[in-house]
Amino acid sequence: MKRLPTLLHKELENDIIFGVYAPGMRITEESVMAQYDVKRHAARSAFATLESQGLLVHRANRGVEVVDYTPDDVDSLYDLRIVLETAAARRTPLPVASEITQQLEDLAKQHAAAVKQGDFREVYWLNQAFHELQYSSCENPRLAALIAKHARMAQPIRVVKYDDKQHMKDIVAQHLAIIEAMRGDCQDTYAQAVREHLPASAEAYRALYERRFGNHRVAR
Repeated sequence: MKRLPTLLHKELENDIIFGVYAPGMRITEESVMAQYDVKRHAARSAFATLESQGLLVHRANRGVEVVDYTPDDVDSLYDLRIVLETAAARRTPLPVASEITQQLEDLAKQHAAAVKQGDFREVYWLNQAFHELQYSSCENPRLAALIAKHARMAQPIRVVKYDDKQHMKDIVAQHLAIIEAMRGDCQDTYAQAVREHLPASAEAYRALYERRFGNHRVAR
């Protein structure tokens, strides 16, 4: 059965995030057409979407490749995420409406169950849904959109810690701390809960990168 373009881009996103297509790997429209049984326009549309999300990059004379972050890239991305996400926290009217925090609690429970089951693809989508709903409360749609974009860009970094049981236990607890802060009335507490949710994956990615390449940067 032919896949719809929207479903193809989500399937490709999943496969990039979880390493079916390795960082730096060249990916062609023809290979996607054969692998996913789609027409060229669907492959092209999916590529455009994933390039806009920062998961694919077009390199001169090399074609389209899966993004391959250096530790410096990761540091820059996480510095930006900290600025954006703490800014959103400080602009969120507190306490957040109970309907929103209840939905967040439901998503957090589903996320925790997926973590327990080791269903990491479900973990990814539930985490994405949790944070998109969280930041919709900041009442600045442009800021929320920027956060969602950069969160997606960071997913290849975040998944390096998915098989770390203590890390995932911490993530589950941090989601609950975020919800609790959103039910309170202190912007500083909420911003701190957001800030504490970010750094570990970036540090793990740097360690992984250095094991792969030592202290040398990969030529672009």
